[in-house]
Amino acid sequence: APCLWRSTAARKPRRAPPLCQDPPSAHSCAPGCSAMPKAAYEDWGPGCSELSSLKSATDKALLDNTEERYKAGNIYTRSGRLLLAVNPYKKLPLYTDETLQAYKSSLAPQVELPPHVYAVAASAHSGMLQNSMSQSVIISGESGAGKTETAKILLEYLAEVSCSGSDLHKRVLKTNPIMESFGCAKTVWNNNSSRFGKFLTLQFSASGRMQGAFMKTYLLEKSRITSQLPGEQNYHVLYTVAKGLSSAQRTEFGLPKGSDAVESFKLLNLKKAGDVKWADFPCDFKELTEAFAVIPSLNDKQSSCWRVIMAVLYLGNLSFTGQGEDDAKVKDPAVVAAVARLLSCETAQLEKAICTQNMKAGLDWISKPNTVAYASDVKNALTKALYSRLFDYIVEMVNVSLEKSGDEMRYFIGAVDIFGFECFPTNSLEQLCINFANEKLQKMFT
Repeated sequence: APCLWRSTAARKPRRAPPLCQDPPSAHSCAPGCSAMPKAAYEDWGPGCSELSSLKSATDKALLDNTEERYKAGNIYTRSGRLLLAVNPYKKLPLYTDETLQAYKSSLAPQVELPPHVYAVAASAHSGMLQNSMSQSVIISGESGAGKTETAKILLEYLAEVSCSGSDLHKRVLKTNPIMESFGCAKTVWNNNSSRFGKFLTLQFSASGRMQGAFMKTYLLEKSRITSQLPGEQNYHVLYTVAKGLSSAQRTEFGLPKGSDAVESFKLLNLKKAGDVKWADFPCDFKELTEAFAVIPSLNDKQSSCWRVIMAVLYLGNLSFTGQGEDDAKVKDPAVVAAVARLLSCETAQLEKAICTQNMKAGLDWISKPNTVAYASDVKNALTKALYSRLFDYIVEMVNVSLEKSGDEMRYFIGAVDIFGFECFPTNSLEQLCINFANEKLQKMFT
């Protein structure tokens, strides 16, 4: 389950708000609690919504309480500033406008209202204003725990309460489908697993008005681009663009006719088009293009981005004659020609760059043919470099559109969201690093 923790800088210690003085049973689930409005009574039980009210702190007591609340539809449980969330794997009516306004108007949402992501976001925003200090929220948990969705809910609340109705509000929210499409993929355990880490800072003025945002990303899982485990898939955007390009766009890009079937691209790891569960994707191609259009620095770059995506897909279909130590020769010249057109380079030069290498002999340079195995490695390296550079470029352009500089920006609320702990039969270096980071973060909650 994802855990959220709000912290302030260590310059000045802050005392936690006083808890309700009613008996624990009343505070957690009974309608006699004076610390909550009448409309929120039903949301507090069954079970204890505040773990400190439990009579026992054993693992069994904690798990039994969490299970009891989960079965009743209460996926959130509080423990001081810590929020424990259990992924329901379905839509729940917990994020309505009325609910958001209730937490927005509360002076002490962590005390007066039931546990909720909105309460954490509201406390971070009010703490920033009251203490004149920047705040941070850490979202941690195993893969599939709901970290990505939790981060979206947190962002939606902060955007709504601090810049509602503005152009910035729209731009901030539209970064979600873009980053999920480019950075999330289906894994063995999760249909929408983040395969990168990010630290999103929302920039605020002294009055609490959102002025801009900045995103820092970490450890994009590049190995997934060229290889996936059985039952896994590549990044969502590869499927979205492969399926969504119109006939006119395919003609404009000069793509070979008859090669537009999603299952024809080897990098997509599909036996048939029906293997893709489009409902699990964060957005379709139309919604993705609309999100690009809202970000001014990306709006006129759409065609170039789709070209790079298609170049990556066709590079995955590039194969060579021979095997092992044989000299590499392109098996299907039409594939390398398509990649060259998409990347606006010479076909002969691209083929030479993949199939040969230059070596220095004395004062001269000589060209040596690559073996099939080496040429395949070169092709994979080029494929991963193209996609990772495109990902970095997307993040850079999003930051150009959102970042605010100057004296108006006084504080920030930062949200740390990294992809979850997983253990596969074969683990990438990025997964090893992220598992190590998750272990370190988990010590903050135990």
